[in-house]
Amino acid sequence: MKQSIGKKPAIIPTPVLIIGTYDTTGKANGMTAAWGGVCSSDPLSISFSVQRTRHTYQALIEKKDCTICIPSTAHVKEADYFGVSSGRDRDKFSDTGLTPVRAPSVNAPYVDEFPLVIECRITHVVDVGVHDLFVAEVVDVLIDDSYLTADGKPDLQEAPFFFYNPLDRSYYKTGDYLMKGFSTGNLFK
Repeated sequence: MKQSIGKKPAIIPTPVLIIGTYDTTGKANGMTAAWGGVCSSDPLSISFSVQRTRHTYQALIEKKDCTICIPSTAHVKEADYFGVSSGRDRDKFSDTGLTPVRAPSVNAPYVDEFPLVIECRITHVVDVGVHDLFVAEVVDVLIDDSYLTADGKPDLQEAPFFFYNPLDRSYYKTGDYLMKGFSTGNLFK
């Protein structure tokens, strides 16, 4: 039997995305967003939501470029800090000791210590309530060498990623390999 728990953002897991931008003064900033994901395969695009009151919002509107960094469990505290403090008042990189690096393909910084970086360009902004939904086309993806096979293919099976559970407002480590996607399910045809 299932019971109602009321209206809640119950998509589980949600990713932990660090949106990297340069603010209007040129300072590197990052903001944690958990409401996002792939929204189109052609053109390859990612969407994420940002409240209009956030410091990052104005940078996204003005600059149109950003990075989406995926942190590892080694930096869960720093990732949380990027979401609970404002770049308006703080230098999050200085506070955490993380390193901002200018992305090679877009005018935005990424967090050097995070293993996966997606360089993006904003293509659409949609008012969806107290948040605006940003759609960003993927320009390039950067991955730490330690997650590449000898022939240059990504191997993220051992990657120490984590996700956010909005129901209990906690972070959890990703789990074990289950099966290959878009193939094993064909057994039911």
